[in-house]
Amino acid sequence: MQDLGAPISTSQTKYLELLARYYVLKGEHIGAARMLLILAERQCSNSEEAPTLEKRYEYLRDAVLQAKSASIAADSSRNPIDSSTVDLLEGKLAVLRFQMQIKQELELMVARVENTPPSSSESPSNPFPRDNILADAETAKAAKDKAKELSLNLKSITQLYNDYAVPFNLWEVCLEMLSFANYSGDADSKIVREIWARLLDQALTRGGVAEACSVVKRVGSKLDPADGACLPLDIICLHLEKAALDRLSSGEELVGDDDVARALLGACQGLPEPVLAVYDQLLSNGAVMPSLNLKLRLLRSVLAILREWGMSVIAQRLGTTSAGASFFFDGTFSLSQTGTANQGARDKIISLANRYMTEVRRLNLPQNQTEGVYRGFRELEEKLLSPY
Repeated sequence: MQDLGAPISTSQTKYLELLARYYVLKGEHIGAARMLLILAERQCSNSEEAPTLEKRYEYLRDAVLQAKSASIAADSSRNPIDSSTVDLLEGKLAVLRFQMQIKQELELMVARVENTPPSSSESPSNPFPRDNILADAETAKAAKDKAKELSLNLKSITQLYNDYAVPFNLWEVCLEMLSFANYSGDADSKIVREIWARLLDQALTRGGVAEACSVVKRVGSKLDPADGACLPLDIICLHLEKAALDRLSSGEELVGDDDVARALLGACQGLPEPVLAVYDQLLSNGAVMPSLNLKLRLLRSVLAILREWGMSVIAQRLGTTSAGASFFFDGTFSLSQTGTANQGARDKIISLANRYMTEVRRLNLPQNQTEGVYRGFRELEEKLLSPY
């Protein structure tokens, strides 16, 4: 499926649209898809002639539908059609979504700068406030120009990544594009790890740990938890837990014991095993975990994950939600009412609770700091062991 390459005038566009409709009516779905692709990828030299990205998206979406219709018709006639046509069009549609997303981000960036009063950029601690104002204005102008470029013609995913997303620190969409492109990474996934570190620092600057956790849940949920190349849970976990401890210790932000753990669970679609594996990896690495206070914070997160997992096990057996199963941990229910509630998972939780109790006891910290965590693991173990 090839495009025409040369620019197409507005009057020619009308004929191509009519031709696409003709092909649809005749049941020539591949012909229709080809005309719609040409319309979607139409080259333009000025914004007056260029269709909006939304219109291009409409053309591409319809092209995908026509290609799928051709596949269905071919299946029914036992005359197979190359499925790569549908894959090609769906890939182009996905890249166009990234282009629309980047354009929107750039326009928001411009709006934020234009709507910010000059006085808000000044502070007593900044001896050169005008430098920031000028830098923001230059960034806004560059973002505005790039947004206009994105309005004219479709870009490749390589262009979107290198020329638009990276220069403007759009780290979230960078990760989504790398995942879409099946980026396998260099030997140690250095690029992805660096992007995650920048994304988390960006979120921490904007809204603290709460914002960073929200970003992890949102971005992580779009990625495959098994894809270590694009979702390096160890880097994300350690970065967030360190920030949480620092901000909580300094009084800069009130961070809950389970905030980071819940963010990682959200990024992994609620699966506890990959999250627990990362915490276990970090806790067992003395070089990574030299701070006893940080280690205790990680153990608090592990307790939150195990409790959440335990509640989901009980919820499945009771036919209720995890919130309903929380009554079990509050003493309202006993295991005798749940039957053999997912025995394998229950045994694993009990074993882990017992092991982490030992980890807490080994910490050379005052007992008043560790007792609550130790008691939490012990009560979880006892509750799951109790037949009554």
